[in-house]
Amino acid sequence: MTITEINEKIKAGVVFEGAFIKPKWFLWNNRKYNVKEILFQWKSAEGAAVIIHFSVSDGTSMYELTFNQKTLDWILDKTAVE
Repeated sequence: MTITEINEKIKAGVVFEGAFIKPKWFLWNNRKYNVKEILFQWKSAEGAAVIIHFSVSDGTSMYELTFNQKTLDWILDKTAVE
């Protein structure tokens, strides 16, 4: 498996279910990726900001997305391709 650091802002389509956020798709390099599965979810902190991490799959590759609850930015942190 090859892991590549990306660290780029992206646009994401999400569904809010109560206090839970579920990414459904994201745009990166003018391409739309549909999230077929959320594999893991965890939180971390950067100063006063809470960062929610999502490990997701489009059925072919895995991606790590983060959501900064303070700035409301979505970032594509990493990709993992077999």
